Amino acid sequence: MSSRRLMLWFYHLSWKKLLGWSGLALAVAIVPLALTAANSPTRTRSEAALITKPQPISTEFVAPKGAPEIYLVDHFFGKTGDAVLIHGANLGGFSERTSLSLSGQTIPQDNLVSWTSDYIEFKLPAEARSGRISVNILGQTATWPGTFWVTDANTAAELKLEKVNEKQARLLAKNINAANGLLVWLLIFQGEDKSIEIVPDLKPQIKTLPLGRVYELNLNITSTGEWITLATITKKDGQAVGIARAEVIGANLPIKVHPLYVSF
Repeated sequence: MSSRRLMLWFYHLSWKKLLGWSGLALAVAIVPLALTAANSPTRTRSEAALITKPQPISTEFVAPKGAPEIYLVDHFFGKTGDAVLIHGANLGGFSERTSLSLSGQTIPQDNLVSWTSDYIEFKLPAEARSGRISVNILGQTATWPGTFWVTDANTAAELKLEKVNEKQARLLAKNINAANGLLVWLLIFQGEDKSIEIVPDLKPQIKTLPLGRVYELNLNITSTGEWITLATITKKDGQAVGIARAEVIGANLPIKVHPLYVSF
């Protein structure tokens, strides 16, 4: 069976059908995944994303009602093999007339995990380079405004949200020199109230996405090997806040966030 036919067959399986497999088949399928998860820090499933999605494996093509849009690339960084989730609209579905690219290079079919009308999940290829993520749906293109960073063991620039208590966290940076500015998106993606308090007042630009509210910060910082505090964020009951984008203006500097400190 060709890789394309195999992918289409797998996508047409529902989870109810998967759960109907024999215990032996499930054991064979689950054990290698469990071993991989135990021995590797790689994000093997999109559950690591800020905004997780169920896993409806489908290739049903939903005719777009307008131009494609990308709201968020989740996470905005990753290493080879990591799962990346793209949230958007009018993404159609997997077909011969749709494609996904990173830094101008098409994501191979074997790296595509799921593709629906409102999200795409893929595994980061070994040859991937940092850059913009774009989709082409029936000849119409959409590009996420941020940069996706391909990271590895040598990536030194880092951000994190370190919890002070259940409602407060400090935004910290390490090994980031940004004389021209460090752009950071803080996304409020849970809770009825989408407002947060940031101290000091960094005069953020506020954007509203279908996924939540973005506080766009622009900071001028110089950080060395020690963590420095950029701001303290206070949220309300029921809210969840995460780092959704980060880049040094005018510089090609990959930035990472430890998964345990990407949201609170």
